[in-house]
Amino acid sequence: MKSKGEKGRAKPSAGAEKPAKAERGGAGVASWAGERAQVEQLLRLRRPLTDVQRAAFRSRFSDVQCDELGGHAKSGPVFREGLEWAARIQKTLGEPHEGLRYSEERFTWLLECLLELAKSRASYKSAQNPAAAARRLGEQARAASLELREDLTSVLAELAGGVEAEVEALAKAQGAADEARDLAASLRALAGLAEDWLRRGSDVDRALVASAGLTQAYAQAAWRAADELERAAADGARAAADGAAGDGAAQAAADGAAADATQAAGDGAAGDPGQRDATAVVRAEGRLLREMAVAMRSFSEARRKNRGIRKLVPGSATRDVLKPRAARSSEPEAQAPQPEETPEAQPAPDQEAPSHAALNGQATS
Repeated sequence: MKSKGEKGRAKPSAGAEKPAKAERGGAGVASWAGERAQVEQLLRLRRPLTDVQRAAFRSRFSDVQCDELGGHAKSGPVFREGLEWAARIQKTLGEPHEGLRYSEERFTWLLECLLELAKSRASYKSAQNPAAAARRLGEQARAASLELREDLTSVLAELAGGVEAEVEALAKAQGAADEARDLAASLRALAGLAEDWLRRGSDVDRALVASAGLTQAYAQAAWRAADELERAAADGARAAADGAAGDGAAQAAADGAAADATQAAGDGAAGDPGQRDATAVVRAEGRLLREMAVAMRSFSEARRKNRGIRKLVPGSATRDVLKPRAARSSEPEAQAPQPEETPEAQPAPDQEAPSHAALNGQATS
């Protein structure tokens, strides 16, 4: 049972009315859009993977293995926990981390797995309630595109400085953003301008690009956002036309029911606990869990050599998958806190190794 304090935080005010069912469904979609934006922001700050690297990481776990693992957890809580781990990993990689054999490229792949889960989840929600979801996703695609456009424009403006020709080129690329097609065209023009800067070979240009923080990931994000914006606009127009052809009252009732089902299935907050997400979501979720297991094992092994590295500990959303009950029951019972280690102290054996090895497809004795 929630405490009074928790109840108070759950509502905007004491007299606030209970939100309508459709509004709750919309809030669920909006929260996923926000989480997806966080992942995209992290990816824009990193060097993109090559197709070969991406194929190599994907080949480590088959679709069947991912389906098998993803079917045992809820996508919403898993995503949020994965996002928390991503923040921890990024912080660790940004500091001295001797003994950690977890590469920058593998972390980028983990972020791509997070993004794939967000995309799959958005598609699942859209399928449950086409008209309302298409409208909301269109609005969110526009908001995200405008934010990216502003961010990329700021970076390119720093590069342009006071050089008249560069300023004019940026103004032309920025264009208008009134309609979806205009905004998409603006994003593509800015992406082209960014790639032009990245192709420049002089030492001066390379120094400016590095100073401004422009990377290929910015251009890729802009190309992708333009495509998704146009797709969302087309889906919205098609869904609106389909909705207008149907009975208004029946459509509203269907929208409310779909919103309830989406909220219950997606975030694991209510509904049948045995309900599973759509197949695509399960697969993306399982792949993310597999990659989380890889990171967990790497951090656990590194801590044996470097006590300054913190383990990645599964939370309530992933504990039963990443750290099965059988593995937990085999661990020794908690002991009283020990004094701080001395330089002569030896690291304790990794009690989690069997479960980590199993998740990574390795045989255990």
